Amino acid sequence: MPATLFGQSTKIRVLIFGFLLTVFAGCYKNHLYVQQEWVDRNFLASTRVGTPDPRQESPPEGQRLLVSWRFPKYLLDNGLKLVLTVRFWDHTEEKVEQPMNSTRGYAAFNFFKQKILTYRIQVVDHRGNIIETWEHHFWTELIDIDRRRASVSSQPRQGSVIETP
Repeated sequence: MPATLFGQSTKIRVLIFGFLLTVFAGCYKNHLYVQQEWVDRNFLASTRVGTPDPRQESPPEGQRLLVSWRFPKYLLDNGLKLVLTVRFWDHTEEKVEQPMNSTRGYAAFNFFKQKILTYRIQVVDHRGNIIETWEHHFWTELIDIDRRRASVSSQPRQGSVIETP
């Protein structure tokens, strides 16, 4: 009799675990997924298979961001768009906006001329409310300082020795 009871208890535990797994697997917490990759000559299929390709003379080189999303229909009805802000190693920044026309999708953003330092991707509705954000782990807000007016000294700003005749 105890063996049968143990067998039923195990079956119940397995059923409860299966039920909880099904319930929690249906919840999709993260709606965005971002991947950063390097693009060079090896990115071209012709490099792998050895076929002629005019792009081999001047192959793409740089980085790109792959963004995929999955949002519920009710959020898509709010006119969502991707707002990508990329900061480069030369301290310039570029902002790209793209409308999201389906609940699931992906987009590739190529940055072949500059190296990416960090980035942030926001999903914004038609009112400007931020629905979701994905930030690179080095992302931080910039502190904008007008260096011509800012001074750490109480003394008036003086010219350089080189600037004086």
